[in-house]
Amino acid sequence: MEESKPKPASRRDCLIEIASRLFANHGFEGATVRRIARECGITEAAIYKHFDNKEHLYEEAIRSKTAKHDIKDRLDGARGKGSIEDVLFFISRQILETSRRDPELIRMMLFSSLEGFRSSTLLYKEFRYPFIQFLREELVTRIEAGELRDVNPFITSRCFVGMVMDCALNVELWNNLESTTYSSDAVVNNNVPIFARGLTKTNGDASTRE
Repeated sequence: MEESKPKPASRRDCLIEIASRLFANHGFEGATVRRIARECGITEAAIYKHFDNKEHLYEEAIRSKTAKHDIKDRLDGARGKGSIEDVLFFISRQILETSRRDPELIRMMLFSSLEGFRSSTLLYKEFRYPFIQFLREELVTRIEAGELRDVNPFITSRCFVGMVMDCALNVELWNNLESTTYSSDAVVNNNVPIFARGLTKTNGDASTRE
């Protein structure tokens, strides 16, 4: 017998769960309050007993999803460990693992970029920015220690995290277009060493950045 999924503990949890799925599949604009209410089996008016408005529901859906992944705690536990290549692999695997466990969160990130909705800033801060901030701080520390080239830490961290998140979003699309069978892990295993070599300081490097 197929095991049934646990039911949400409350009507508020039900709303967050269903709204998250609809926001992920249809974006903020496409996930109407009417549809959310219908799929949760309540009236539209009942939604406003739990949330001030649709934006409030969207924000709570983001907080609920990101809280489940303990992103900041996992990153804090890896500070200063290993080489820069180890750090890049760690970040990549955390992002890819999250995307596999919670594809809805990744799709919400995609829709937020497309829609330019003001509350999408919260999704960026809760999900994407912790990885950027962690890598930026690692780069600053390692540049000051002479381990890495004197690159711009913020630009570098944004570009790297963006590359991995793009991989999490689009590797299946790449396979369909190019008739390949690359997994997201294969893409990261190919790209991380290249990125790490570009960052690692060599004897011939200048001591300052132009």
